[in-house]
Amino acid sequence: MPLSIARLLLLTTAATAIFLNPFLLTAQRLIVSDPRGQVRLPEVIELPLSEVRHYFSDIESREAVNALTHERLATQVYNSPDGPAHDLLLIAAHVNTSHKLELNFVPKDNAHPIAPLVFGREATERKDDFAWENQLVTYRVYGPALEATGEITSGIDVWSKRVPNFVIDRFYKRDAEGARTHNPALSYHKDDGVGLDSYLVGPTRGCGGTGVFSNGKLWISKNYTHLRIISSGPVRFEFEMTYAPWDVDGVEVTEIKRITLDAGTHLNKIQSTFTFKGPEIIHPAAGLAVRKGADVRTLTKGRILSVWDTPQDPSAGRIGTAIIESLDQDATVGEVESQTLLVFPVRSGRPFTYYAGSSWSKADMPTQQAWDNYLQSTLTQLEHPLKIEWQGKQQP
Repeated sequence: MPLSIARLLLLTTAATAIFLNPFLLTAQRLIVSDPRGQVRLPEVIELPLSEVRHYFSDIESREAVNALTHERLATQVYNSPDGPAHDLLLIAAHVNTSHKLELNFVPKDNAHPIAPLVFGREATERKDDFAWENQLVTYRVYGPALEATGEITSGIDVWSKRVPNFVIDRFYKRDAEGARTHNPALSYHKDDGVGLDSYLVGPTRGCGGTGVFSNGKLWISKNYTHLRIISSGPVRFEFEMTYAPWDVDGVEVTEIKRITLDAGTHLNKIQSTFTFKGPEIIHPAAGLAVRKGADVRTLTKGRILSVWDTPQDPSAGRIGTAIIESLDQDATVGEVESQTLLVFPVRSGRPFTYYAGSSWSKADMPTQQAWDNYLQSTLTQLEHPLKIEWQGKQQP
């Protein structure tokens, strides 16, 4: 029976669409799953960019989409400072109740871009604070201009928030207005319903800062001297700080610290590199402040340090902080000057890695047990990385 003109046109149009769209023709799809068949915490999928280009040579103009729900996922081409071999495609994702996530890669909807999930900047409103955040957490460190005023610390500060919004601009603007109008209620040390800064760093390591442990003492640097941003999002915020040389029990050391905060996590990934001459090994330490009334726990045979801390303002609930040892490290637990530490044996120029972050009882971690469960789940995910499978033909 002859085809009608209308049906012939329909088939011709469909065939042309398939011919012109190599995505439909080869059906490239990424299958991401948990190797244990378990639900996972939100995380960032890392794909070697050289591998992705075998399937999508134009990946810069595409974004990831959940094949089942059609939800658009924040996607970023990450150019590593360590060279092209380390370049990645990053996808903010959540392998939830199905234990599996199927992704398509479609042309970006540039008319409706996905909002960034990370943010950071130097806060010139307060000398040279540097603050960074994702939708869950906010942190800051201190630079040379603040050091010149006498505010000296190389610890990491924590801001608490209960909203999935960026708060850095809001906090600084509000605090500056409070100073201008002499209105203490506008200070970012006061909870306005969004959150506050009620975490005192002082001379401690705060939430994951470093020092060198020697002869029962923690030898610490002053504020960072130089900072450069490596990646500003939308999925990963990453920067590097350099510290001026300082004395460690008669040995001069320097440090370069790289901090990475991804979307969807409470924890910074921190890679620190110390250089020194003389001894074969020194013992840098990553630390957490421990204040009066805090509850300190050592979990998973010392691979996790968890502190359920007391904030400056007693009405501000509790602040959880933690350090997780990276899988390839061999750290030991230490304690000094109201701080709990993970101590790493390192050689000059050899980086060591750990994870450090915070939570708030008035946000998504109401109890210490909830915080500890989160930390243990995070370590389990590090031990069992996602299984990645491509479906479809590679491009010639």
